[in-house]
Amino acid sequence: MAKLSSTSTSSVYDFDPGQPQDQGERYITLEANDSGEVIILSTHKDGEPSVSHILKEASQGYDWGVLVSEILTTEYLAQLIATLRDNSVLLELVTNLLFQHLIKVYRYKVETTLQSEGIDAIDTSLPHFKLVRNRKQQTQKLELAFDDEKIKAYLRNSLSEFFNHVGFWEEFAKAIGSNLVAWAIEHLEEKLSSKALKALSQDELIERITQLLSALDSKVLQEKISFFGQVYSQDITKKIIQGFNLPDCSLQEMDKLLGIKQRPSFSSNRSLEFDPIAVIPTSIPIASSIRAQLRPDLWQQNSDDLAVFQYRSRSNPNNYIEHFITNPGDIEMMPWEAAEQIINKFGFDTVKLQLIFAARTMQEDEPWNSTFTLKATDIVQLLGWDRNHNTTLAEKRSAVASTAYALSCLLVKSVWVEGRGKKKVDASTPIGRMWDVLIDIHGQMDWLSSKIEKPEEVYITVSPGLWTKHFLNRAGSRAKEALHQFGYLAQDILRIDPYHNEMALRLAIQLTLDSRIRVRNQNPYDYQVVSLLEEVLPKVEIEKALQDKHKARDLKNRWNKALELLLSLGWQIEFDPKTYPNWLQPGSTAPKPDDWRKIRVIDRLLQAKLTIKPPHPIPSLLAGIKDPKKPKVIAPAPAQELTGEEIRKAREEQGWSRKELGGFMDLSADYIGKLERGDRVITPELEARLRKLLRL
Repeated sequence: MAKLSSTSTSSVYDFDPGQPQDQGERYITLEANDSGEVIILSTHKDGEPSVSHILKEASQGYDWGVLVSEILTTEYLAQLIATLRDNSVLLELVTNLLFQHLIKVYRYKVETTLQSEGIDAIDTSLPHFKLVRNRKQQTQKLELAFDDEKIKAYLRNSLSEFFNHVGFWEEFAKAIGSNLVAWAIEHLEEKLSSKALKALSQDELIERITQLLSALDSKVLQEKISFFGQVYSQDITKKIIQGFNLPDCSLQEMDKLLGIKQRPSFSSNRSLEFDPIAVIPTSIPIASSIRAQLRPDLWQQNSDDLAVFQYRSRSNPNNYIEHFITNPGDIEMMPWEAAEQIINKFGFDTVKLQLIFAARTMQEDEPWNSTFTLKATDIVQLLGWDRNHNTTLAEKRSAVASTAYALSCLLVKSVWVEGRGKKKVDASTPIGRMWDVLIDIHGQMDWLSSKIEKPEEVYITVSPGLWTKHFLNRAGSRAKEALHQFGYLAQDILRIDPYHNEMALRLAIQLTLDSRIRVRNQNPYDYQVVSLLEEVLPKVEIEKALQDKHKARDLKNRWNKALELLLSLGWQIEFDPKTYPNWLQPGSTAPKPDDWRKIRVIDRLLQAKLTIKPPHPIPSLLAGIKDPKKPKVIAPAPAQELTGEEIRKAREEQGWSRKELGGFMDLSADYIGKLERGDRVITPELEARLRKLLRL
């Protein structure tokens, strides 16, 4: 626990422009005493709040309101506003005053955090902290190493937008204009005498003041503007600070106000550059969560008033997966009414973003132990949103953040047993998030809304949920099969515009997942139109098409346009000549047979059959999964899995340390420790090496 040395802090949050700012004292010295407590030796004393300067209005018996409104015409104010923006030092003055006060408060909050929570509560790895230890004197010095110019530039930009947003320059021009009128009256009084001034009518006075102000020397005007800027800057700063509610601000919120929030670091292997054909996991949780996002009509309210989406295996009804909605900060499930708001955010955007997360996950060696950070700007381009010029890039970044937020609310609970006969593998998953997502928005703070309205970048840190680990089997840990099943994603799918080609996107997503799931079928790419439509559309839409000829025509046109788009993207489509005649096919000009009216067109279409293959080379890649190469003959696997405890005991029997065993295995001592504790999966390859080395 830390203790503050005696100092008065009652007015630390009060803005005091008269208090000298000690720019050199940017450190907090800590010293451990006999009881182990930490005492803060340096102090920061504050004076009493200064009193704002009050300008005296010289009315001279005239109707002041009429006088000012007649002189400060719209044209004159427009000129004065332009002069203020170009020449006034007000922005710089307020920036400096604001900077000094916020730094003082920040320093105080660091001290109080040390007092109440200790040094461990401060993230000293942040770039504006520098912890210097003196072992001989048993002291620590926590330096606040701010980049002053960078912070001031951030504050200056924020103020500039703030002034424009609230119409501040107009108000400031009126205030200065009123003071210029008062100055002009005083000047005329000195020149004409009080008696002569009072003898002037109001119209004559207005004319004299107008002439005086129009002939005012630019140097004199600049001096006046500078003087009034000095006066008003203090009042303006005080009002801004009052709006911040600094006593309730955390250090993290202060970081945002000062613009010193640390941006995530990136390495070359964290880019978002996918190949045209990317590997994605297609395990049941992925497929079910995508269906849950595309089919909000299938969500139900259960007996506990929770929103739930259930996906049950067709081959084994005892296998099922359920999805729920939760708050991002905890795992407590939302009731139906609250969850419905999140469900309504699901759709093509969340599905496409999940596919990006999934593809990026497959680049990790151990997805369940890995996190990766993506930039919203990269995601915008990958989704093809950069071609939409109706919204700004900042708005698109915000849309990515909103989409990521919705994904972070999706839970998964599964009871699933993989395998057959004696080779069954229990893949049951505890309830957990599909994706753990941290959304980090960077940009200029809007001081009115206390939000970053125009993000300069949004960093999205993603950690795949527990399903990536628990939906495994041991064999699946070989050869990048850590997600139990994987398929291939044609990147062009992500760029399909759902607003113009909704059906095409629905089909492409469904067929992408199907291509891996059906890979071992005899005819994996054969479909009947009705079965595909039932997967991607609510049944009510199909029923309406069967009952209404206009709805039927609309559905047929949407289907045809979807197939045409898929063909243009490289999908291979073949039509069954018996059930899908030439005249029924998309874009066909073939004549209809004489008996074509015997069966309704919509009925013919729904019963038609076709073959749809994903773009090259996906079919050949999937064929390798269907017909794998004959494996090399290897020694039979041990009947019982190797445990971390067995590794530890065998290592100790050999008299080896973790570091020594790690050296033999070309692994770190820390990794050996994680294997022994069960924090890392023991792959079959690693198990074979350990058994041989430890003679197990």
